[in-house]
Amino acid sequence: MSVGELLDAAFSLYRRNFLLIAAISAVVQVPFAIVQLVVYQLTGFATAQQTINNFSLNNGQQPLTFDQLHGLEGPITRVFVATAIVGLLSIFVALPLAEAATTRAVSDRYLDRETSVGDSYRAALRRLRPLIAQSLILLASFILFVAAGVLLVLLFGLAVGAGGVAIGVLADVALLVFAVFVYVRTSLAPPAIVLEGLSGWQGLVRSWNLVRGVGRRIFGIRLLVLLITAIISGVLGALLGLAGTGLDVNGRFLVLQVISAFVSVFISPITYITVTLLYYDTRIRKEGFDIEMLAQSL
Repeated sequence: MSVGELLDAAFSLYRRNFLLIAAISAVVQVPFAIVQLVVYQLTGFATAQQTINNFSLNNGQQPLTFDQLHGLEGPITRVFVATAIVGLLSIFVALPLAEAATTRAVSDRYLDRETSVGDSYRAALRRLRPLIAQSLILLASFILFVAAGVLLVLLFGLAVGAGGVAIGVLADVALLVFAVFVYVRTSLAPPAIVLEGLSGWQGLVRSWNLVRGVGRRIFGIRLLVLLITAIISGVLGALLGLAGTGLDVNGRFLVLQVISAFVSVFISPITYITVTLLYYDTRIRKEGFDIEMLAQSL
């Protein structure tokens, strides 16, 4: 498929199976949104974040005093703890389950098979451990990238001074480009893990080999989908955000959480559908499979 045909297929498939795909997304995203809200309330996230924002606006460019740093220690800690808990739950529970279940459902409907929410999640749960392993590998790689970037800036800064910092920043840009390259090359790992029954590492290797030679195309499509979903999310967020006008900090924060959950339920499946179709399209392009052969092999 061309880029236009692939995007048209993704949105058409979503439209024809809207209730099924939205229900699959809601099964994970709604409980996750509730847990997220509970974590934020227990840690006082909204108030802590507002304190940090107010301080940043009021303090400007003035250097921080010891008392100011001590006063910000509590809010920063609460924000960090809440963000870490929610982030880990998202990476290792919500995202793998939603992605796996949606991938299974989209695959079945694309190959003209009957499916349901229950069937999709039973398949997703069977592939949860490999998906978590894949997430662990990618998270560890990301941490290494960040650590390497910070270390480069420090080393060049200590060795050459201000000019060294500039060199370190350029090295960080190169690392960022490489990180995007790795992300693109491993972007087909989730459907490979779910649909081919691979382990986390095998899924990453499979994606790496599949994407070889078509990386620019996949990068362009993923970037285009990111822009489309960001625009849709921004418009919906702005319209729904009007409901929070005039509310206090906690009220506005609650409205933002509801908006985030709404966007996650209805917008995030667009990305999962597109990645699944990209997986099929890439296999057909590189391995010469047609839909009937794929249906028999999966």
